[in-house]
Amino acid sequence: MKKVWDRLGIAFSSACVIHCILVVFLPLFFPAISHYTHESWIHLAVGSTILFTSPLAFIPGFKKHGLSWIVALAILGLFFIFIGIILETRFSEMLSHSVSILGSVILVTAHFKNIQHSHRHQHQCC
Repeated sequence: MKKVWDRLGIAFSSACVIHCILVVFLPLFFPAISHYTHESWIHLAVGSTILFTSPLAFIPGFKKHGLSWIVALAILGLFFIFIGIILETRFSEMLSHSVSILGSVILVTAHFKNIQHSHRHQHQCC
């Protein structure tokens, strides 16, 4: 069950990356939909979901493998995602989305490492 939270975290973070990229490029090709592609509530909803589901993956993972650098990597990813959300209203869309994408990539990496090291720890003997 614990790997499910990592996989959901990977899915949410990947959706964040895809959304951020599409929001920037889709209106270039289809200007009429630019009004519908950028809604602040979407960023807040996805960010909140990521914030609340990440501990469900990383706390049990840390208890299993004890690698604090994975938790630190996850916190760094979450930090960048939320900085991106905050920057959205104050700076350019390109900057806020770039920061969010960076955070999502870092968080996906942390989830993969969490799965990898939890799996390794599970198969270690004595």
